[in-house]
Amino acid sequence: MKKILQSGVIVLIALVLGVGSAMRVINAAAGLGAIRNGAWTSSPLVGSAEAGMYVRAVIARIARLTLNRTETIYYTAVTDDRGDSFRSECDYLIEGRDIDARWWSITVYGEDHFLVPNGANRYSYNMKNIARDEKGGYKIHLSGTPKQGNWLRSGEKGRLSLTLRAYNPAPSLYENMDTARLPRIRKGGVPMRTWLIRIQKRASCHSLG
Repeated sequence: MKKILQSGVIVLIALVLGVGSAMRVINAAAGLGAIRNGAWTSSPLVGSAEAGMYVRAVIARIARLTLNRTETIYYTAVTDDRGDSFRSECDYLIEGRDIDARWWSITVYGEDHFLVPNGANRYSYNMKNIARDEKGGYKIHLSGTPKQGNWLRSGEKGRLSLTLRAYNPAPSLYENMDTARLPRIRKGGVPMRTWLIRIQKRASCHSLG
């Protein structure tokens, strides 16, 4: 009986260590082969036949369906242009122009990698429904409180991420993934409702510059 218990403990320890090491590798795999372009990162392995089991596990873990790399390029941002991590209590301004692709969209996700709930059921903008200025550019406000124009809700708390999808991108985008013109992301001011919380936590959201 004692030997059975000892064997059970050994198996349990091995499982815990195995799962723990696998999760560390899965977390790290997200950055394998990553290409940086401003605040955005992309991996040529996503949707590629060359993707290994850990990269595939990353995609499965965050529950986002991916198309073949020949059809779509995925960019993800978890920071603004200055490298500061997104925080839902801050306001952000996303500025850009059309990407050279048949279709593109920008979607915001919460810390759990799922869509951020909001009464307007607005989770993303794409090339068809976004409002542009007279020069063809656009601005998207990402904040906890409603803004005029294009607005995405950031939620109540926690980290955020943005995913930029370019469907049937032009060859030039594939060839210049690190230098292609992508949306800029600037941090804005903190909403009034969060001033006290932010002071208590000694955190700040700088004004747009």
